[in-house]
Amino acid sequence: MTSTAIAPPRRRLPLELIGGWEVGLLIFMVLLYVAGVFINPKFFGQTDAISAILRDTARYGVMAAGMTFVIINKDLDLSVGSTFGLVATVFSLAFSTSYYDLGIVPSLVAAIAVGLGVGLINGYFVTYLRVPSFITTLTMLFIGRGFVLGLTGGKTVSYSEKAATAPWFFQIGETNAFGFNNQILIFALVTIVGMFVLAKTRWGYETYATGGNELAATYSGIPTNRVRMRAYVLSAAQRGRGRGPMRSMG
Repeated sequence: MTSTAIAPPRRRLPLELIGGWEVGLLIFMVLLYVAGVFINPKFFGQTDAISAILRDTARYGVMAAGMTFVIINKDLDLSVGSTFGLVATVFSLAFSTSYYDLGIVPSLVAAIAVGLGVGLINGYFVTYLRVPSFITTLTMLFIGRGFVLGLTGGKTVSYSEKAATAPWFFQIGETNAFGFNNQILIFALVTIVGMFVLAKTRWGYETYATGGNELAATYSGIPTNRVRMRAYVLSAAQRGRGRGPMRSMG
């Protein structure tokens, strides 16, 4: 009886651990920044340029983290921008002394509830009513814009004077910690948590399985409808979280 020797697994190179497309994206971003240095050296040549870019894009990165779960499920969510605006509008109307004059906590709860409601509606239509995600979220995009216009009447909603009553909230995006702007740290934390959930938890396994082959995932006992619904709710929740670092609206 002969035995077959099994070769030990080959150690993966650092670039292989990261992945091919991630390396390509990183190289593209570096080249893009280098091009910016040549085009506008007064801005991109400064040491604080990268920090400024990250700070300004942090809120969009937070929303993109939630969108990742939807995209992995092979769904779309075109209502991200309009929902973000609707959440900001609801918070502004609730907090402003010219409208409902609520406290900071009730205003945040109202805004987050609206965002979660949009996510539930999108998820219900896509998963249970089987309306294509493109049609559902495109419709919600226009509905969200319509609500913003209807609630504000096309006017700016300001709460600059009342903002002093809750400096702990409105200064989150203006202050630094560990040498970095808080918006960058929040973005980094959300990204790390999202990566861990996708790579190391059952939630991530179910998300990848549903996006890879929904029928096979269903036969494997994975509640695919719940997984897709959960992704839309998470995406909507991230829009409310992305609203947090913003200084004010109008």
